[in-house]
Amino acid sequence: MKNFSSTTKQGFNINKINPLWFLAIGVATMTLTHMTFSIEVMAWVSSVPFLIYLSFTKGWKSRLTFFLALVLAWSFVVTKIISDPIPLAMVILYSIPISIFHLPGYLIWSKFKNQKYALFLFPAIMIIMEWIQYTFTPLASWGVAAYTMHDNVSLIQTVSLFGMAGLSFLIYWVNVSITNIIIKRKTAISTFQLPLIMLFIFIFFGSIRYDMSKANGSDTITVAAVGTDSKASGLPLPTGVRTEQTKTALFKRTRTAAEGGAKIISWNEAAIFIMPEVEKEWINSIKELAAELNITLVASYVLPISQSPLRYENKYQFIDSSGNIIHTYLKHQPVPGEPAVQGKSPLKVADIKGTKVAAAICYDYDFPYLAKGYEELGADIVFVPSSDWRGIDPLHTEMAAFRAVEQGHSVLRSTRFGLSAAITPYGEMVSQMSSFDKNDKIMYATLPTKRVTTLYAIIKDVIVYLSFGFLVFFTIISIRLKNTKHSI
Repeated sequence: MKNFSSTTKQGFNINKINPLWFLAIGVATMTLTHMTFSIEVMAWVSSVPFLIYLSFTKGWKSRLTFFLALVLAWSFVVTKIISDPIPLAMVILYSIPISIFHLPGYLIWSKFKNQKYALFLFPAIMIIMEWIQYTFTPLASWGVAAYTMHDNVSLIQTVSLFGMAGLSFLIYWVNVSITNIIIKRKTAISTFQLPLIMLFIFIFFGSIRYDMSKANGSDTITVAAVGTDSKASGLPLPTGVRTEQTKTALFKRTRTAAEGGAKIISWNEAAIFIMPEVEKEWINSIKELAAELNITLVASYVLPISQSPLRYENKYQFIDSSGNIIHTYLKHQPVPGEPAVQGKSPLKVADIKGTKVAAAICYDYDFPYLAKGYEELGADIVFVPSSDWRGIDPLHTEMAAFRAVEQGHSVLRSTRFGLSAAITPYGEMVSQMSSFDKNDKIMYATLPTKRVTTLYAIIKDVIVYLSFGFLVFFTIISIRLKNTKHSI
């Protein structure tokens, strides 16, 4: 253990700084950490200024001020992903709930920070709250700390062990450790050596796992993402002439992709708007197309069922190479505010010549539970027809890589208004295509025909469950300590 108190007394003294400065710095570091235009290294210190502020202040006014600063920080974060056609109101829709989910971790830690084992209180509560958010609320996994490593392919590999909770735990652990070192002016094994060792192990494991995934002689299949010309997102609905033009272009590109060797082809989410009165005819045409080209087709489209108010089915037809509909899928998790009928049907996979293939739609794959469901069904490749906007591009596609690594299956994300990508079970994007670039709107890729087994797929959210157990343990210890003090 090394003591820095004498050095601090001779020079810089953190106690003399106005605590409000720590709130201001915290807002800045949090803004620079999450979502687009982020700085990866900031994630390891982004919570430190907030934790220091809570350590130097007391009373309900300071806690209310902190909450407002937290909301401000997340408002800046969410503002970074706002672009046309997303309204600015989306900022509050996400920033306030995310702040509320994060608040208990900060406040409970600040109350018990001096007790034994309190170091692990902050990361434990934070990953529990993240898990509750992406498991039980429509906010999905936006704002999860693990995503701050979306550009670090080595650290992404660690979610194959413990899921996002494991990586988030380490990030929060480092933050609270740095805070303790600054406040207590000394280091300890639990605040210095141990988190550094764990970070090294995570990076070493990730680097080895990623390198070993290269050229391992696995069987592959050629797949393709086919883009649409449709820019429709709601009212007014496209005209019949425009719909016919979109259909012609989609069919032409699908034929080209099949001629290029693609065996499974996925369109973008909302590739075309089809009116209810012509849906039967439409379905027959795409069945004939799949049979003619001898391909498996994930044909995604929107079926308006009401215009006042706007209500529609955001769906796909999964069609095999014989022209048979294997299943019909409605988007299970519409984005908050999206007027889509929520799909409730059980998840299904299709056996395509020995490869188990599944599909979801865009926002669905921001929910880890849905990817777990496909893993339990043995999915080897999951196709994700998607539609983004400029503000979340390419972040949203990079988030899908976490699902691939967690569950050990490949993902092909076919994206309108964003980045299409073919992602291996190791998070590698072996093919990419941006809809904002001038191209033929066809992305080819070869993906492994079989999934890989991950530890996380076996143990699932054991880190979260252990964190719940730690909270019970910590509560018992705190009650006993309190009773001991009263008896003296």
